Amino acid sequence: MTKAERIKNSLQKTKERRKTQRPVVFEIKLQNLSRKKAETLKKAFLEAKWLYNWLVSDLDRLNLPANKVGTVEVKVEDAFEERQLVVLGSQIKQEIADRLKDNLRALAKLKQNGHKVGRLKPKKFVNSVPLKQYGVTYSLDFARNRVRIQKLGSFRVLGLHQIPPDAEIASAVLVGRPSGYYIHVTAYLSTTFANSSCKLGEDIGVDFGVDSKFTLSNGIKIDFELHETPRLKQLQRKLAKSEKGSKNRRKIRHLLRREYEKIKGRRKDAQNKILAFLKLYEKVVFQEDFVKGWAALFGKQVYSSGIGGLKARLRNSLVAPIPVDRFEPTSQECYACGKRHKLSLADRVIKCDCGWTCDRDVNAARVILRKGIGLSPDQAVGLDRPELKPPEKKAAARILGMSPYIRVSFLQ
Repeated sequence: MTKAERIKNSLQKTKERRKTQRPVVFEIKLQNLSRKKAETLKKAFLEAKWLYNWLVSDLDRLNLPANKVGTVEVKVEDAFEERQLVVLGSQIKQEIADRLKDNLRALAKLKQNGHKVGRLKPKKFVNSVPLKQYGVTYSLDFARNRVRIQKLGSFRVLGLHQIPPDAEIASAVLVGRPSGYYIHVTAYLSTTFANSSCKLGEDIGVDFGVDSKFTLSNGIKIDFELHETPRLKQLQRKLAKSEKGSKNRRKIRHLLRREYEKIKGRRKDAQNKILAFLKLYEKVVFQEDFVKGWAALFGKQVYSSGIGGLKARLRNSLVAPIPVDRFEPTSQECYACGKRHKLSLADRVIKCDCGWTCDRDVNAARVILRKGIGLSPDQAVGLDRPELKPPEKKAAARILGMSPYIRVSFLQ
């Protein structure tokens, strides 16, 4: 069997295996960096920018083997200087070129679809460096909590315990942030990777909203918002007064990026806790609401919660989510009999002629649950008044109560 045939068989086996797996990205932080290692990492991102901009300036260079490029031209003011690529590995250089090719293909596809696109421009800085092949470009040492990166060396890391022992590790990305350096490791887990003994054992419906970001069909309401901090506003005022191109302006921009990263981290932590709570249910049914359109009326409340991103993560993170079409009239439909009512945003309680009275959001969540599992109003007997069980209250208090930015209420 030739090498090409072995590669083809390996790719086919991997493709079949991926059908029973789901991708998960784990964030690992590089810690205890010495001054020398920090300078090496900084140089790696700088060389990645040089190589990318060198390729962008003349796309014919993509025909060259990028892994063998050792010298590039860098524009310094009005002249060009030659710079050596010292710390970038051969596979990393090739993957940077492949990224650029992927970007060009995406732009060409958008242009074919009638979109107006421009050309790729040089970057002022690069925040991520691809690590394509596990075991070659990078490797993980679980026993010593270390990661080895091609030509960059070995680093102590925090967070390897997140990766399960049976995970199939794939590619990774080295990410640079104002708070430090991270590695985002992509691993594939079996779709059956879940501890069924921890399930609450029931289906749940989820209704997205502005006042209460999440309303569950069992009566739990979840709300969270993270607005701009006073320090962020103070730094923005200082940036407006600083002189362009000055050292002080660069310092303030760095502090601004750190502050934005803190807010983003807190928002993501709240999202992670909500997802962890929803994973305790067997099936999660939600509606494909057009959250982006809500920003026209409730911009600040929508942006400060990141509810759009949370909806996307809800679709991708759960094992078997059940989406309901966005045009289904769930908010104005009576759960008990299916009759539709004209409700304004001020009407927070739905009252039907059949005798059904319920909170508007809870009613919508129950309609979403009923439609998601394919039941008609007369078939949904037993789901009309689901009781909030003590294990659910304890789980909500234990998981959601850990975040000071999440507010939880229970329907009486």
